[in-house]
Amino acid sequence: MVVNEPASPRSRRRAEIAARIPRGYRPALHLAAPTLLGALVLAAAVRLLDAVDTVELLAVPATLLLAFAFEWWAHRSVLHRRAPLLGALCERHEREHHLAFTADDMALRSARELWLVLTPPASALLVLASLLPLAAAAGALFSRDAALLGLATAMAFFVSYEWLHLAYHLPAGSPVYRIPGLARLREHHRRHHDPRLMKRWNFNVTVPVFDLVRGTRWSPPPRRPAPRA
Repeated sequence: MVVNEPASPRSRRRAEIAARIPRGYRPALHLAAPTLLGALVLAAAVRLLDAVDTVELLAVPATLLLAFAFEWWAHRSVLHRRAPLLGALCERHEREHHLAFTADDMALRSARELWLVLTPPASALLVLASLLPLAAAAGALFSRDAALLGLATAMAFFVSYEWLHLAYHLPAGSPVYRIPGLARLREHHRRHHDPRLMKRWNFNVTVPVFDLVRGTRWSPPPRRPAPRA
């Protein structure tokens, strides 16, 4: 006779979190919609470019730098601290995402758990709505092509964030980790999922640019070799 062992408290808690995912949730649509929107915005912005000057190309690294900074700030100061009017985001992130996925149990157990990894379904539209006035301001201050390059870069960054975060929550043996550098990025994020570290360390999810700049990148100290007898 097979005796089922009782589930651990953490497994029960994860099951309770997963049970709150809406019944009509469509994981493929949740991932495809922001990806398609980002691709359309990127294609439209590139198509509208006209005689880009070399100096206007600086809009790409400048936008990336701002994106890394915003990602670091938002993760640290909104998702892990109760900012005024934004407490629900912190609640969702810490009480769902971090409770479901811990440093020693990072992998998705089903496609439905994408709900707990990807940003909320309307995020891509909110990001685009926020970027459009910023792009208009950049066009007025600098040039139309610089603004278009910035808009395209920002949307590409958002889609990259979604896909990278998803990759980090795939099983450790997934073929995607053959992509150079991806396993190291996953390890950076995995350490952030240690409850002892999450409020202080490893806030960049994409590339730890501002974790390095702000001194919040944590990695284990190197092991000292054992003394010879």
